[in-house]
Amino acid sequence: MAPKYLEDLSPGDTFGGERHAVERDEMIEFARKWDPRPIHVDDEAGRAAGFGCAIASGAYTTAIFTRLALASREADGGHAVIAGLGATMSLPRPVRANDELEFRAEIVEVRPSKSRPDAGVVRMRARLVDQNGETVYESTTATLVSRRPKA
Repeated sequence: MAPKYLEDLSPGDTFGGERHAVERDEMIEFARKWDPRPIHVDDEAGRAAGFGCAIASGAYTTAIFTRLALASREADGGHAVIAGLGATMSLPRPVRANDELEFRAEIVEVRPSKSRPDAGVVRMRARLVDQNGETVYESTTATLVSRRPKA
């Protein structure tokens, strides 16, 4: 199947549904290596901070978001992405071990590039929701996407 080019994408298009189960060992191991703050590696520190247990680091949650975004684009037929151009993100709720996270996205803008006639910019609003339907990660991204090659 050919990838979706800029011309195949429209504001209002949605995709997603890819999931990831947060395993405690993976979450803690990631934090020990990349973000070893006490609330990310120790349940007592998480309780003392008001979270009830250790919580995932934002970097770990962002890594899950990125992996699920890529898998969701692939499941949507593949998008002809050239490069990411930037993102804003927020983490309104903590992620905990045993959470089941689901990726959901909506395209909010599609426009030709001003500097690259062979490409365009796609802005997407996306989020991760947990098993309770609560948003744990929100992002707006801009991506450079190829235009359909001329025959």
